[in-house]
Amino acid sequence: MPDTAFARRNVEKVLWLPRYALGDLVTRLVPRRRDTWVVGSAYGVHDGARALVEELVARGRADRVTWLARSPREAADARALGVRVLEHGSWAAFRAATRAAVVVLTHGYGDASRFGTGGALVVQLWHGSPLKRMHLDSPAAMRLPVVGDRGPVPRLLASMYRRGGQRIGLLPVSSTTVAPLMASALGADPQRVEVLGEPRADVLFRGTEEDRRRTARARVEAAVGDLGGRRVVLLAPTWRDGAADPVVPTPAEWAEIEQWLADHDAVLLVRPHPLAVGDWSYRSDAVRLLDAAGEPEVMRVLWATDAVVSDYSSVVLDAAVTGVPLVFLAPDLEQYTRRHGLYAPYEETTGGHVERSWAQALERLSATWPGGPAREAALAHTRALADRYHERRDGRAAARVVERVDALLGAAPATAAQGSVGGTAFFESFHGRNVSCNPAAIDRELARVAPHVERVWSVSRDGVEVPAGATAVRVGTPEWRAARDRADLLVLNDWIEDSWRPRRDQFVLQTWHGTPLKRIALGRRDRTPRLFAAVVKQSSRWSAMLAQNDFGARALRRSYAVVRPMWTLGYPRNDVVVTSSGEQTRRELGVATSRVVLYAPTWRDDALEAPDPLDPTALAERLGPDWTVLVRGHARTLGLRAEVAADRVLDVTAHPDVSDLLALADVLVTDYSSVMFDFSATGRPMVFHVADAERYEQEVRGFAWDLAERAPGPLVRTTEEVADAVARADDPDERERWATRYAQWRADFNPFDDGRASERVVARLLALGALPRR
Repeated sequence: MPDTAFARRNVEKVLWLPRYALGDLVTRLVPRRRDTWVVGSAYGVHDGARALVEELVARGRADRVTWLARSPREAADARALGVRVLEHGSWAAFRAATRAAVVVLTHGYGDASRFGTGGALVVQLWHGSPLKRMHLDSPAAMRLPVVGDRGPVPRLLASMYRRGGQRIGLLPVSSTTVAPLMASALGADPQRVEVLGEPRADVLFRGTEEDRRRTARARVEAAVGDLGGRRVVLLAPTWRDGAADPVVPTPAEWAEIEQWLADHDAVLLVRPHPLAVGDWSYRSDAVRLLDAAGEPEVMRVLWATDAVVSDYSSVVLDAAVTGVPLVFLAPDLEQYTRRHGLYAPYEETTGGHVERSWAQALERLSATWPGGPAREAALAHTRALADRYHERRDGRAAARVVERVDALLGAAPATAAQGSVGGTAFFESFHGRNVSCNPAAIDRELARVAPHVERVWSVSRDGVEVPAGATAVRVGTPEWRAARDRADLLVLNDWIEDSWRPRRDQFVLQTWHGTPLKRIALGRRDRTPRLFAAVVKQSSRWSAMLAQNDFGARALRRSYAVVRPMWTLGYPRNDVVVTSSGEQTRRELGVATSRVVLYAPTWRDDALEAPDPLDPTALAERLGPDWTVLVRGHARTLGLRAEVAADRVLDVTAHPDVSDLLALADVLVTDYSSVMFDFSATGRPMVFHVADAERYEQEVRGFAWDLAERAPGPLVRTTEEVADAVARADDPDERERWATRYAQWRADFNPFDDGRASERVVARLLALGALPRR
């Protein structure tokens, strides 16, 4: 019977009911330890489990992770990641599972400990987006020997599946299309199924396309031998539950396949399901077996393909992101649909092209091969599938899962044993010159979720207004030193200017104040040994550093020689940029009915007293009476270096927080300032005034990359060109001109500017115990 494997496992589950009951009792009595993770994976140290553990290790939390290994090889692989390893199924593994705060699975509870997960936050990573119906949605998965899928025992089995599904605390999926399917199949609470992306798919989105293809090709050739420069067709059929696979070619069909491969200078890679490798015995120079023994992770080789042939396997949905033609070969469509069922009509998934034989499949491959008549339509269908099934394409799914777990655990209501959050948080923004930027946003969120925390703000002068409920201490005073020394948490956005060093139990979060396009710290060309020593002294005092995006994380880590964890959570200061209409600030500035252009240049290290290269008065005159120009000097400048006394020109350098100004502006004009990465979260037009670009690049700072190649708006040189660009900014043709670049820019730099960065950062701080519980 083709369903004997399902049936056998189902019988085992029913017979284990007493063990489940005993395990539930034990986990009710044994306390779980905060920020400890137990990981089990049916695939070994691969796929989503590996990606998640690598993320935890990168964040300095390797000592919190225990991997449950089923073999010596798996144990060695897990130890190579730097984590603790226990034997799966051992008493020690059971004890670890009953004590861990988080239990990670890739298939089912048997990955870790079937009987020791009660009370843990269960993270179910799964292993693909389903085309075929699964578990509770599939009659085949609910069958038992003799009785089939009807009667009291199958109903009991379904009840057990649902109970297990309700225990899932987080089920990350790749898209909103997949979310309800996974919730239904596993019986999970739909609110616990979140579109965070799949950690197993992160490898598909990292690096340039050229790098991905080159790396994938190298992995393929390491597994199957040299391909001689030939193109690659991947064949990835699903498992038939032990029945004969109708996709396996007959001898005559193998001959036809060999001829097609020779005619098209191609190689066929056969990637069978791990349980069906024995069905695929044919080998030749043009037909290579790429099984799990040779390459455990199919995701790592998908970019090496030029076409994919599959049936009902989730691999085809992952391969769609590589943009190659997909050929659907389903000789047994009616029978498979009847036994398993599909979540969507097969014709909808395939775009109406269903091949029923190898002859038809080869014909379809020819039609969609480079130069083929159906290629463009096939590629359009591939893109549509990728858009439908993969919404998060930044390669940070594992990071988001870790962050979401931290938030779920950190945001949980305090129990009587834990107590409420207390302690002291010390904030400083731009050396105390104002209350703004990321520290101010974190202060607001901390006051909301942990009102018992004492909040102290460092200020450089009297008159700096601090948030309600907070205390101001003047920089350099005994009160200021005492507050900093006794604080449990310090949140800063710039250098620590004196020789103070934190206690071992203090947590110092360096949020910084922008994603750096210009070279900073150790990235500067004029760096010296003295600068290097000063930078290392700075970063050695930080417990963690916050970054707005992946590029910012890399740039800041290099620039400040950061060895502590880098938190890529988005910038809290941008929460207000994307959630506020700015109307209140408009009224305060007297520009409620005017269109507003914000001019916000960076500073020039070697020319602090030089006039701004753009004349804001002339800009206002050219734009006309409908516009007001707001001019925002950099935090390092004392004021404007240009005349702004004219009507419709306002100096807003002294406004406490630039985020309020970004929220209200209709258009931003900047040069090389990091505000370009903040304002782009709004999607509104930007104009780049780069009058001194060559000098700034060659003599002042230099850039991480060429702004002209990526800017999502025009680069201009004169005040007149700025005015013309601002006036045209809302023209539909002008917006269309920059739409593609702007979308890519936001994908690169604003994936976490969603209005909830403050929430994520504070949840992370609380989860890590940066503040004590009372």
